[in-house]
Amino acid sequence: MFKKTLAALALIGTSFASQANWQAGVGYVNLSDSEGGDSISLDALVGSLGYKFKSGENFYFMPELRLGTGMGDDDLYGVKVEVESFVVLSLRGQYELESGLYLYGAPSYANLEVKASGYGESATEDEWEFGLGGGIGYNFSNNMAAELSYEQFDGVDVVSLAVKFDF
Repeated sequence: MFKKTLAALALIGTSFASQANWQAGVGYVNLSDSEGGDSISLDALVGSLGYKFKSGENFYFMPELRLGTGMGDDDLYGVKVEVESFVVLSLRGQYELESGLYLYGAPSYANLEVKASGYGESATEDEWEFGLGGGIGYNFSNNMAAELSYEQFDGVDVVSLAVKFDF
């Protein structure tokens, strides 16, 4: 009985994988905020994983998880500020044009953890925020695309450039 159940699960998993429309990517992200005359700009390297569900002619929904870590820091009043981690959960709606271009929009829920160090002290802070964004992409082939995105989370502007791979 156990072997038959295991074989059935393997068959279902293989069938699902053969229909898979997974997308993974890597990208550069710039997070910037200007408030009260002060501005800060931080950089991060982000990896992503999503699954595209077809929903009509040339339209897809894609839940996506993005995980990132800091690449650059900024200085504010002698305090070094850097990204410790960046986590984003989003549900993208994507419309693909015949030319290989595609447009997308997505509500997102993100967590940004930053570390501030200066004057012999160090502290980290993180916060979850809802945001909204969109972008444009281009499919270079059936398996590779490039994207440019803009999102905003509670006054923080997030611009990203990514390369995506379908598998």
